[in-house]
Amino acid sequence: MNADLAGAIILGVPMYVVAWALLRKQPRAIFLFAIVLLAVGLGYLSAVGATGDIARRLLPVQFPATSAKPA
Repeated sequence: MNADLAGAIILGVPMYVVAWALLRKQPRAIFLFAIVLLAVGLGYLSAVGATGDIARRLLPVQFPATSAKPA
């Protein structure tokens, strides 16, 4: 498992649980919209590298450093 995926799981699972707890009595479309917003937010954080930084800071596992390979 790489650091980006671990960070997305660390952030995504609690956010999903909170969305479910707060929106379970709302219409299904509102809950699905919240899930789509969650996916977009996690995608953005992953694109800028924040999910990898979060995983490296919170987990005691040493993830391999990602380096840009020259073309």
